[in-house]
Amino acid sequence: MVIIRRIVPEDFEAVSRIEERSSGSIQGAYVFIRQMQAIAGDTFFVAAADGEVVGYTIGSIVSSSPDTGWVLRLQVADRHTRKGIGRKLIEQLLTTFEETGVAQVLLSVSPKNHAALPLYRSLGFTEDSFEHDYFGPGQERHILILQF
Repeated sequence: MVIIRRIVPEDFEAVSRIEERSSGSIQGAYVFIRQMQAIAGDTFFVAAADGEVVGYTIGSIVSSSPDTGWVLRLQVADRHTRKGIGRKLIEQLLTTFEETGVAQVLLSVSPKNHAALPLYRSLGFTEDSFEHDYFGPGQERHILILQF
């Protein structure tokens, strides 16, 4: 059974280990996760299975546009992918956004991320734009949007 809940301080190490895959270093992961705990606590969720953290999502509401939310990160531990955990995490984040008055949610995703694109589209996200150098030269991203 998978439980989706807000992150607690005791989750820091496990979430950082999952993040390490994306950031490329444990130190980078530690910095990112620590900062996100402070900034996005109400929109930072973990998935726990049998007491083990197996994934997380982080969202944020845009301070200059409080009706807009962003999905900043969605990660699921390798051995737990393709089990619906990512969907459950995003659904919880979207519910939280909607309950706080967010009217639209944006995210960026690599066109090479063949697992995430169908997930986001199945949740109602549509193409807002395509950016060729979003994170620098050659770093293409789809910008997807969901309207409530």
